[in-house]
Amino acid sequence: MPTITQFEIFVEVINEGSFTKAAKALHMSQPAVSHAIASLETELGVILLVRERGKDLIVTDIGKRVLLQIRNILNCREKIDQEVSLEKGQITGTIRIATFPSVTAHFLPKIIRTFQQKRPNVSLTFKEGSQEEIIEWLSSREIDIGFVVLPCSELNTIPLVKDRYLVMLPDGHPLLKNKFVQLFDLDNEPLIISNGGYEAPIIELMRKQKITINEKYNTSNLNTSLGMIKEGLGVLILPELSLKNLSFPKTNIRLLETNNYRHIALALPSLKGASRAVQLFIQITRELFD
Repeated sequence: MPTITQFEIFVEVINEGSFTKAAKALHMSQPAVSHAIASLETELGVILLVRERGKDLIVTDIGKRVLLQIRNILNCREKIDQEVSLEKGQITGTIRIATFPSVTAHFLPKIIRTFQQKRPNVSLTFKEGSQEEIIEWLSSREIDIGFVVLPCSELNTIPLVKDRYLVMLPDGHPLLKNKFVQLFDLDNEPLIISNGGYEAPIIELMRKQKITINEKYNTSNLNTSLGMIKEGLGVLILPELSLKNLSFPKTNIRLLETNNYRHIALALPSLKGASRAVQLFIQITRELFD
């Protein structure tokens, strides 16, 4: 029968994307890691990984399906360990958390400090990604809990905070004469769109209201977007939290007058199935936002 150790090594190889990196993370030799994976494949009678020299590691279709079940098994083992620890008077374990940039910058440090003060025996690990990546990591059980933007119908969610939208304008723009910017004011305005998808709910609302959307530029870096605005190349819709700590003149920022907000929430595959440590993380995080 396959062993828990084989399962742990298999998951680490997937997480790291290579046998060599997994061996280093596990403090094992590379041959030992290769032997463990080969033994697991022999036990199961299927090929889980395709490895060719000089090429990226490929997870087979059966490997992907097995990976999900193995992660479930390891998660169950983690829950058992936490229940045993609780019976002994403390909670231990690890919580794997995913965030996106504005949460990482503005909320996470305070959450970490508060949680570790209350539960010093619980370890926290983090990954940062896009909304799509976080949902995928949660669905595949690669992480335990993540911060997302609502709506997120694929998962159980706990709303935390509403983040209003702002419009960033270049010098001399006609809309700077207005105290607020209305959605219809952005009709056919050259928009700088971020790959992070900050403005997706507003773009969708504009489509519903038949407002012409002129997606002039698409960027993956917020500083690049700010540079484009300063050069008069377009306007940027941005949630207020994402603007904090950025060097941009407040005189060039206007509130977008809309009832739509960016709703930030915690998400996980199952509230009922959450471990004790994850339940405590949810409780402590919610208290910070109340």
